Amino acid sequence: MKTIKLRSAIIVYLAGLVMIYGAVFWNLRHMVRKGYSDFTIYYSAGGIVRHGLGHQLYDDQTQYRFQQQFAQQVSIRQGPLPFNHPAFEALIFVPFSWLPYPVAFAVWDLINLALLAALPFLLRPHLPELQSYSWPLWMLATLAFSPIFFALLQGQDAILLLLLYALAFVCMKKQHDAWAGCWLALGLFKFHLVVPFVLLLVLQGRKKLLYGFVPVASALVAVSLAVVGKEAMFSYPKYVLHLENLKAGGIAPSAMPNLRGILDMVLGSTPFFTPVVVTLSIGVISFAAWRSYGNDRFNLFNLKFSLAAFVTALVSFHAMDYDLSMLMLPTFLLTDELLAQGNFSEWPAWLIACSGMVLFFSPLQLLLLMRYGYLALMGLAVLLCMCGIAGQISLRTRPSQSPYGTT
Repeated sequence: MKTIKLRSAIIVYLAGLVMIYGAVFWNLRHMVRKGYSDFTIYYSAGGIVRHGLGHQLYDDQTQYRFQQQFAQQVSIRQGPLPFNHPAFEALIFVPFSWLPYPVAFAVWDLINLALLAALPFLLRPHLPELQSYSWPLWMLATLAFSPIFFALLQGQDAILLLLLYALAFVCMKKQHDAWAGCWLALGLFKFHLVVPFVLLLVLQGRKKLLYGFVPVASALVAVSLAVVGKEAMFSYPKYVLHLENLKAGGIAPSAMPNLRGILDMVLGSTPFFTPVVVTLSIGVISFAAWRSYGNDRFNLFNLKFSLAAFVTALVSFHAMDYDLSMLMLPTFLLTDELLAQGNFSEWPAWLIACSGMVLFFSPLQLLLLMRYGYLALMGLAVLLCMCGIAGQISLRTRPSQSPYGTT
C-alpha cells in the first residue's frame, strides 16, 4: 500500500511539473515567436550556409544581419546571438532555414519530442527494473526534468545529444563499442560534453570506442572545413574562447551547473581561476577513472556509464541548464540500479537519491536561474551524485560484497 501511495505521489508531482512548464511555455510563446530563444543561432547558421556564405559563419556582422531578418523585435539584443558550435552542425538546420522562423522552431521542437518518445523503446530492454513502467510514465518523467524543459523552450540541440548518448549506451550493452563510438562522435556539436565522456570510457577499458569515434570525428572535421574554409576553421577555437571571455550570449560561469560555476562562486575573477578549474577537472577525471577501472567480474556497466556522464557534466568548461539534459539517461540507469538494490541502507544510495531529487526539484532551479542567476549551485547536486555513484561502485567491489545481476 505504501508503495502504491508513493508511486501515485510521484506521478502527481511529475504531472504538476509538466503542467507548470506548459504554462511557462505558453506565457512565453510571444517571445519565442519574436526570436528570443537560442534557436536563433541554429536558424541563422542554416541560412548563412544555405546562401553560400559558410566562410562567414563565425562573422558577427553576418550573423547579426541574418538574425535581424527574423528577430528584429528582440529589444535586449544589440548584437548577434553567436553561433559557437562546430560548422558541420549548421548543415542540420539548412532545411529549417527555408521555413518561417516560428514554423521552423515548432518543427524542431516536435522533432525533439519525437526523440524523447523514442528513449523508452531504446532503454527498456536493458533496464529490467523499469520495464514494468508504462511508456507514458517514462515520458512524464522525461518531460518533468527541467533541463529538458529548458532545451525545448530554447530550441536547443541538447535532446539530440541525449539520444546519441542513449544509442551509444545500447550499443555498448550489446558489446558493439565501435558503433557506440560512431554515435558519440556525431555528438561533437557539443564537444565539451562528448570528449571527456569518451576519454573516461576509454580509461575504463572501452578502447574499441575509438575505432568508430576517430573516423567519424575526422569526417566531421573535413565536413566543417568544407563548409567554412581553412581560415575560419583555424580561427574557430580563438572565436569560442573570445566569446567565453566576453560572456557573450548570456554566457556566465555563475549560471553554469558545473565545476567552473562552483569555483566561480568561491574564487570569483582571479588570474589563477582557469588553471584551478583545469587542475581540479583533471583531478576529478583521474579519480573517476581510478574508481571505475577494472572490476569486470561485477555488473557495474550502468554505474560506470553514469559516473562518466556525471563527471563529464561536472568538468565541462561550458554547461548551461539545458546541457544537463544528457543526465536524463544516467538518471534512468541509477533508478534501475537502486530499485534492483532494494534498500537504501548505505550512504551512496541515499546520496544518489537525494541529489537526484534536488535535480528534479524545478522550483529551486527556476529560482536560482531566473531570480538570482546562480544556477551554479546546482553543480553541487551533480557533484554529490557523482560521489554517490563512486561510493556505490566502491561498495559493489568490496571483497565481502557479492556481485549480482548479469553483464
